[in-house]
Amino acid sequence: MYERPQEDAMRTTRDLANYIHDTQYDDIGGDVIERAKSLSLSSLGSAVTGADMDTTRLMARYADNVGAKGNTTVIGYDFMATPEWGAAMNCIASHCTELEDVAWPDATYTCFLIPSVFAMGESVGASGKDVLEALILGYEVVSRSGTVTSDGGAVKRGVLTGSSMGTVGVAGAAAKLLRLDREKTLHAMAVAASFGSGLTRQTGSGAHVIEAGMAGLNGISAAHLAADGLTGNPTILEGKAGFWDATAGCPDIDFPLGQGDDFRIMAVGMKKYPCCYLSQRIIDGVLDIVKTNGLTADDIVEVEVGVNAVFPQILKYPDPQNAEEARFSLPHIVASAISGEDMFVDTFTAEKLRDEAILAQRKKAKMAIHEEWGRDQLGKMNTVSITTKNGERFDRECYTAKGDPSDPLSAEEISARYDRCTENRMDDRHRMETRDMLLSLETVTDVRDLMQLYRGQLSPSAQ
Repeated sequence: MYERPQEDAMRTTRDLANYIHDTQYDDIGGDVIERAKSLSLSSLGSAVTGADMDTTRLMARYADNVGAKGNTTVIGYDFMATPEWGAAMNCIASHCTELEDVAWPDATYTCFLIPSVFAMGESVGASGKDVLEALILGYEVVSRSGTVTSDGGAVKRGVLTGSSMGTVGVAGAAAKLLRLDREKTLHAMAVAASFGSGLTRQTGSGAHVIEAGMAGLNGISAAHLAADGLTGNPTILEGKAGFWDATAGCPDIDFPLGQGDDFRIMAVGMKKYPCCYLSQRIIDGVLDIVKTNGLTADDIVEVEVGVNAVFPQILKYPDPQNAEEARFSLPHIVASAISGEDMFVDTFTAEKLRDEAILAQRKKAKMAIHEEWGRDQLGKMNTVSITTKNGERFDRECYTAKGDPSDPLSAEEISARYDRCTENRMDDRHRMETRDMLLSLETVTDVRDLMQLYRGQLSPSAQ
């Protein structure tokens, strides 16, 4: 079990490395294990859907062209990759759908880490317990530090925690699976600090999608390099001009590190809808008003959404030109919701961007920016006000979304989402086997038995 040195006033690179090295599976509470299994089901299910999306296909061609073949499953594809590129591809596929799950206020998503840990685990023949342990600890060091740095300055600077500090978390998780000693774990994370990057302004672009994959690729690379003797600055995260200072203006920070049932993975919210997390509670609010009052799109003249000053910097596409932009477009999201769309993957496609019924509703969406609501990414709340042709106005204050930690999806809902992501993309036997193995992951002796079931028929050379 990890014990923090009493003399440590602030967190250090060595402290985080020792935490990952010293903390064991038995130090982690049962509820945390269950949550990690549910999030794994969510993340890998999303990757199955995302494997055939445009950005994933582009990256598959690139990986194939640079000779990235190895012993690691590329979900949905007919080729195997190195663990670095297997992680990259599966993270990108998981992120492509915009169904990745997120913790706040740090906006640490899961798609940079969960597929990476499974890829690394497959490459070394790790057990399910090993994977769960590495996943939970890797997420912990990223999200805990992010709760400080996000509002401390990272958001203002436009730094995305999940893929920047996330690279360090992947390196720590990979070091755990490689069974590196304390010193090499430290250097894996130190090297990874030079590889980590991610910019909030990339939202709605292919670059935003692949940032998660680059965190996986670079974090595993850092662990392999450290295992072979490469070193980094052992104090690279903390202090003046360290990573936290450079990305957030926070040279010295402190935060707890999880034990028992208190891990940041418990703070992760799960998405119902494949679009930006900031829109989840807004969609719930719109749908609630429409359903409660029996409204149709033709009844509605305006949908006004109250947001803080950060929101329009992220959901910034009034006239989306592709699927990536549509997932960060408030007009497309609102128009789809009032038009009766099912608000799942098929709602955010090139075909739907040309749907005249949806296009006709976009102009009804209005954004009311409240500077006084602060600059936290998620913010405390949103408001939704729907005005009808007969002059009625229906208002909602939206504080939570279904799937938030305070209103979690049920086990049945999580499994149903996995089935929806994987049906018609995997045969029924493999779909059920993978679901059952993920939900009992601690009993799996070798995750290679799980990952091989995700191999498919997609070809990297296909256009």
